[in-house]
Order: sequence, then C-alpha cells, then structure tokens
Amino acid sequence: MHQRIKQYIKQHIRENITLDDIATGLNASKKTLNPAFKKEYGVTITQFIRQTKVETAKELLIASNLSLLEIAELLSFSTATYFVKTFKKVTGVTPNHFRKHFISKSLLDD
Repeated sequence: MHQRIKQYIKQHIRENITLDDIATGLNASKKTLNPAFKKEYGVTITQFIRQTKVETAKELLIASNLSLLEIAELLSFSTATYFVKTFKKVTGVTPNHFRKHFISKSLLDD
C-alpha cells in the first residue's frame, strides 16, 4: 500500500494533494493510510508530499528559468511566499539561494 501512496503522490505532484484524494484514488480508508506509511518511511504522508514538492522544485530551479511564482503555481502552492517558506524549512536555504549556489557550484565543478 505504501508504494501505491508514493506512486500516487509522484503522479499528482503538481496538484494540491489531500489525504482524501489519496484515499479516493487508491480506494482505501483514510484512517489506514498514514499509520502504514509512517511506519514504512518514518514521515507522514503530508511531510512526504512537502518533501516531494521541494525535490521537484529543486529540479525546476536547476533545469528551467521559471520564476519562483511560476514554480509555486506549477506545484500548487497557495502563494509564492508559502512556497519560499516551505522550501527554506525543508532545505535550510531559499529557492533563489539554492538556484544561484547550485549554478555557480556546477560552473566551478566543470
């Protein structure tokens, strides 16, 4: 079941995913989703969604010239401010810092 939850999240990462969506999408009970997932991965489904959105944002920051607002909208964050706050909470740096640091570091590595 936990693999199916991860798969669902990855397929719908650009949406505003809720536990109700996952339960409906997998035809499962909402009550049983989180305990099984947390036992397997050590994080709640909501934490995993947040981490996956940030990982996707990192890829977009590196591989595209999309603005922070465009990335926030693409990944269904309510606002660009909330996106920046969430990104910083997960990674310890702002999206702009991540983009600049990654690009300058990769140029130095060449």
